[in-house]
Formats: sequence, structure tokens, C-alpha cells
Amino acid sequence: MIPNDIRTDVAVVDPGDAEPVLNYLERERLNPTAVLCTHHHPDHVGGAAKLRQRYDVPVYGPASESIPAVTHPLGEDDSVSLPALDIEFRVIEIPGHTRGHIAFVSDEMVFCGDTLFSAGCGRLFEGTPE
Repeated sequence: MIPNDIRTDVAVVDPGDAEPVLNYLERERLNPTAVLCTHHHPDHVGGAAKLRQRYDVPVYGPASESIPAVTHPLGEDDSVSLPALDIEFRVIEIPGHTRGHIAFVSDEMVFCGDTLFSAGCGRLFEGTPE
């Protein structure tokens, strides 16, 4: 059994709405150490400011998009180190869904927002397939 004062460190990716994320973090006794945002659409960043306010964590996101909560703007080949999680991400710019869309890529995982789905790709709102 885990003592009540022990919390597991996590990163939150694309928080569209803060309330369900906050509820889940509290219920599961998770400690957010960062927020990662892939693009500016509200269903991916709507909860970022409230999470940052509540937990005072860095918010990483695309430099070329207007996301007020972002504290660490990123572009192609930047990196994000999350020592508490023992992980480092490389940033890849993947415009198409939005012009400034980015992906967070590690050796074991990728967070690509609305660019890739299990049954295809995301809709192209601002960019082209190229």
C-alpha cells in the first residue's frame, strides 16, 4: 500500500479541460511535473493555464502558435528534459493540422496531438499534407 503522502510524478499532455485532469491527478495521487502542448486548439490547451496556476509547472508548446500558458516555447530540434520522469523528448515541427503543430518524440514514445490517429491522420486545418 502506498502512503497517502507519496505521489507519482507525471507529465500532462494536451489538457483540453483542467477539471477532469485535476480530478484524476488528485484521485490517483499523481504529481504533475510539466505540461506538454502540441498545438493551439482549445481541446488541447484549454486546461493548461489552470494546471500551471495550480501546480506551478513548466508548460511546453510550439513557439509559432499563440498559447498564453506556454512558458517554454519550442521549435524544430529543441529538446525537453523531464528529469523527474527520466525522459527526454526531441521536438519535431509537424505542420498540417495547424501551422505550428509540434510532436514530442523519445526513444519509446511520441505525442503528436492531432496529426496521427490509429485509423489515419488528423484533419488539415491550416497546412498541407507536405
